[in-house]
Amino acid sequence: MVKLKNTSEKVVLITGATSGIGLEIAKEFIRRKLITIVTGRNYKLLKKHFKKDKFAYIFKMDLNKTRETKKKIQLILKKFKRIDILINNAAIAVNSPTEKLKEKKIIESFNTNLISPIIICKEVIKVMKKRNYGRIINISSGGSINCAPKYLVYSATKSGLNTLAKSLNNELCNFNIKINTFSPGPCKTKMFPKNPLSPKLCLPYLIKLSTSNEKGASGQFFWFSKKINIIPKLKINWAKPKLNL
Repeated sequence: MVKLKNTSEKVVLITGATSGIGLEIAKEFIRRKLITIVTGRNYKLLKKHFKKDKFAYIFKMDLNKTRETKKKIQLILKKFKRIDILINNAAIAVNSPTEKLKEKKIIESFNTNLISPIIICKEVIKVMKKRNYGRIINISSGGSINCAPKYLVYSATKSGLNTLAKSLNNELCNFNIKINTFSPGPCKTKMFPKNPLSPKLCLPYLIKLSTSNEKGASGQFFWFSKKINIIPKLKINWAKPKLNL
């Protein structure tokens, strides 16, 4: 078990911290001297980036392996006793015409982009509810809205993250747990190396969301600072549909 100095010391967990947005936000939390748990599939790369940082704790985690994900999160919670800030960042993107999609890639995408994030949330909110505090950010994509051609599975899984935040917010709004979705726009990452924007541009917005007070936003979708209402509030009685065909 890691002995924390005091109960106000924040513990952060970031998935996909080997490169891109995950790497940059991890560095920023470490710079701010927060206990930062960095995870990823490439353990050697994590060690290269973080082995000299005393506030960084490295865990190899492959989100495609959902059972392993659950065991690893439970191990982390046993060691640190809590997670205060969770950044669900890890993802994979498959660019393929739908009829040529391999089933293995479909399953891998859903495991990595959506199922494992749900499993992680499921485990960490148990502790967040007891502590009456938690901040969760799901890194989504404009692809969840514009549904770009040949990115069917990527768009579908990112859309799932959007509704995950909304549903969790509706469930946990009385526990001071804030869950939001953030779209980084066309940032240059390992998945999208030709994109023009630096991942560092995301940092001020991610820090603001992850350190917000009890009056902070929750259940929202942000594109940088812009809040986008992707799930509108409709005055509809779903149990009594009016059918005008």
